[in-house]
Amino acid sequence: MVHFSIVTINWNNLAGLKETYQSVVRQSHRNFTWIVIDGASNDGAVEWLSRINDPQADITSEQDKGLYDAMNKGLVKGSALPGYTIFLNSGDMLYDETVLEKVAAAIEQAEVRPKFIYGDFYLRTGSRRLIESHAKPIDKLFIGMPSSHQAMYFENEHLSTLRFRDDYKLSADYCMLIEFTNGIEKPREVLQLAEPLCIFDLTGVSEQRRFEAIKEDVHIRKRFLKLSSFKNYVLYGLHYVHAHIKSIKAARDKRAA
Repeated sequence: MVHFSIVTINWNNLAGLKETYQSVVRQSHRNFTWIVIDGASNDGAVEWLSRINDPQADITSEQDKGLYDAMNKGLVKGSALPGYTIFLNSGDMLYDETVLEKVAAAIEQAEVRPKFIYGDFYLRTGSRRLIESHAKPIDKLFIGMPSSHQAMYFENEHLSTLRFRDDYKLSADYCMLIEFTNGIEKPREVLQLAEPLCIFDLTGVSEQRRFEAIKEDVHIRKRFLKLSSFKNYVLYGLHYVHAHIKSIKAARDKRAA
């Protein structure tokens, strides 16, 4: 049976952490470990986590150096186990109780055991409105993330050789994905599922600082994809306009809430 390491990073988001936990414990597929990396929260999360008496939970609460330092701690723990790792941060949720079951079945039925699995997802706005989003083909990785990282499953043996790079403060997940897929056989070892796998909380730091993140993306594409300057800056312009439109819609959504 396929094992999943579900890594949850948290810092002062107790309400979101509880939602994430509920989406995990409702799963019909029971072969998983919930790995929580809490950054010494002071909003009651540490106390709440201390009351969880669950053999499937691996909980750490300590000071860290930021989001990707915490995600690296989770990566190390998750990839030390067999199977696959998913990064489901506090506030994010698995789409429904059958997600792990469906992903496990797809892995077991694949002709070639995949090293990377991903699928569709929903975005959740600050007013809790859900927006359906579809994953892009892996060969479009140069454009940006093919899906949200909460809808991505990384094979642990290969994942254990990588880390989130600490020189990227907002887009280290994009960089890690590029390095991960550069090390596998595409598309043979990649499995895209045409169904929603998660609900991504849009109120996270990377979304709030989206304009800074797309600047990091330019550097990542140049460094790891060797993309030409012309293509890189055309993409930068398109992403900038898209982010601006999203920020306007988000402001409208917030006023309507």
